[in-house]
Amino acid sequence: MLKPFINPLNKTPFILLVIMASNVCALETDKAADFELDADNFLNLPQVTNGVTRVKFWSNVSIQQGTLKIKADEAVVYSGSDGMEKVLLKGSPVQMEQFIDSNYGKINIIAKQIDFMMKDEMLFMSGNVIISSKIQGKMHGEKISMNLKTKEIKGTKTEGSDNRVRLVIPGKK
Repeated sequence: MLKPFINPLNKTPFILLVIMASNVCALETDKAADFELDADNFLNLPQVTNGVTRVKFWSNVSIQQGTLKIKADEAVVYSGSDGMEKVLLKGSPVQMEQFIDSNYGKINIIAKQIDFMMKDEMLFMSGNVIISSKIQGKMHGEKISMNLKTKEIKGTKTEGSDNRVRLVIPGKK
């Protein structure tokens, strides 16, 4: 729930969250770049479910597409007739960075798991998630999702936990 971020007198933190989400969208040159995945091991999982195949990569997984760079322990790529539909990343932690532009610099994401639903343009992150950038500060949470179409970010705490979603915006110097 986003209530902890919204102060009725000052909507700036909420607006910055929306800006942060919009910045996760890839540069046009990134979208046109080749998707490169390297790992020490892979296994083609032969089961086809609803026309979708899976390929599992593990140990020293590295992904790059333009300025997007990802490091993970494991990646499972789900592909259908229209190409990649989903990439599930796991790590201790998964590290993701992408250059946004000269004003914002790059955004960094750290999480134990990132589920990128390419077809739906959704990003689901879980496990001690930290999203940071030079201008927007840092957001922490156990579960954070981003809708890359609508630019909406949703953060939730784990049920029964005292770990709340937190946003820290650096003061002006």
